[in-house]
Amino acid sequence: MPAFSAELSRWFHDHHGIASASDLVRLGVSASQRQSLMRSGTIAVVFRGVYRLAAAPLTFEARCAAVCAADPLCVISCFSAGRLWGLRKCQTEWIHVSTSRRTKPVAGGVVIHRTTTLSSGDIVHRPDGIRLTGAARTLVDLAQHAGDLRLRSILEQAIDLQLCTVEELQDAASRLCRPGRVGSARMRSIIMDRGPGAASDSHNEVVLLVALLAAGLTRMVPQPPVRLLDGNVVHPDIGDPTAGFYVEVDHPVWHDAERLDYDTSRDRRIRLTGAEVHRVASARVDQALDALVSELAALYRRRCAQVGARASA
Repeated sequence: MPAFSAELSRWFHDHHGIASASDLVRLGVSASQRQSLMRSGTIAVVFRGVYRLAAAPLTFEARCAAVCAADPLCVISCFSAGRLWGLRKCQTEWIHVSTSRRTKPVAGGVVIHRTTTLSSGDIVHRPDGIRLTGAARTLVDLAQHAGDLRLRSILEQAIDLQLCTVEELQDAASRLCRPGRVGSARMRSIIMDRGPGAASDSHNEVVLLVALLAAGLTRMVPQPPVRLLDGNVVHPDIGDPTAGFYVEVDHPVWHDAERLDYDTSRDRRIRLTGAEVHRVASARVDQALDALVSELAALYRRRCAQVGARASA
């Protein structure tokens, strides 16, 4: 029987080019055949007892799979889990793992986070051999390392992508946040104060919303519902429904000519309800946030005076 079978080829294809010694045995590769594959340069050692297909690129996912194959008590976590979930602001090349192991883990070259609170319900087992913390647990763990704005942005994206619900985040915070755990108070505050509303679509929306709230515009909320005259409901990026004041953040990547025409039409339909809509470029959020907030605050307070609404809760 040839060492490199179709079954082995499929395994490497489905597991980022990674296989453990026990995987190889299960796939019919004997110890002598494994040595032959190593001598020929077909496979190479990543960690003790873990091999990679030399022709396969050692991607971030492959490195995560290798760590998981090397040590069954290691779970990809923190920013590394965030990257695997596709969350923004998590583009680390480091491999972060959480483990209950008190001795040194088998796999080297990783950032170790030791924990006694990692339950089976916090772990997701992917079919490609990667174990990682669930989205809600990942966000709670990130509170130890990410600042408020970064954490809020990641949290909003996780909700927007339906990786977890607000209720699941609240449950995770209640279960894991405690005195002495770094970031616990901050994470609990961010999650518990957020409310059940729709999630912000982009990081710039989060940045602008936080800045408007800090400027005293405390009635501003993300993705408020607006019922149009035809009965359809739309969700501007930020706004105060009680004052009929809404802000849209435009990003050049998302707003080509067709999208711009749609947005302009939607703005007109919102104005037909008697509301006010202002569009701002994401570049202004990045480059001139203070000036932008001052302008929007002035426009908002003028609007509140016109309709007899309060500018703050």
